[in-house]
Amino acid sequence: MFMGTHIKNVDAKGRVSVPVDFRNVLSEAKESAVVCFPAFVGECLEGAGQAYFEKMKAYIEDRDPYDEVRGAFEISIIADSFRLPIDREGRISPAQSFFDHADIEDQVAFVGLGEKFQMWHPGKYEEHRMMARELAKQNRGLLKPRKNPPPPDRSDREW
Repeated sequence: MFMGTHIKNVDAKGRVSVPVDFRNVLSEAKESAVVCFPAFVGECLEGAGQAYFEKMKAYIEDRDPYDEVRGAFEISIIADSFRLPIDREGRISPAQSFFDHADIEDQVAFVGLGEKFQMWHPGKYEEHRMMARELAKQNRGLLKPRKNPPPPDRSDREW
């Protein structure tokens, strides 16, 4: 799971190191790259491993093939996505247009959100984080246990 917030520097060639915790998540999933696209909400980039994007693609493909909204999702998620290989030093090289979308210049805030992460300009992320915390505080009563929680995973038990 991608978690935590990590500030990383962008080098002179436009490369940025993926946080080691994030690389470990990807490595456990046998991923050697991240897939990124410009986010719909906020001036940031969304990223994850290929499996997350396969799930997003399946959600899109569940819609009617000639549906206008499906086409918008295909363009906004699939067509605007790039697979960014992680080099030997743990860096990715996003296109300048990605950095421009998120107003990223010399630093990136990698923000873990479970099965995906976001990449923000650190100052803009702090503003977003404060608004999100306030919204979460106002709606904290919505966090309740599931009525029918999934059964515990017992696949690792020895019988």
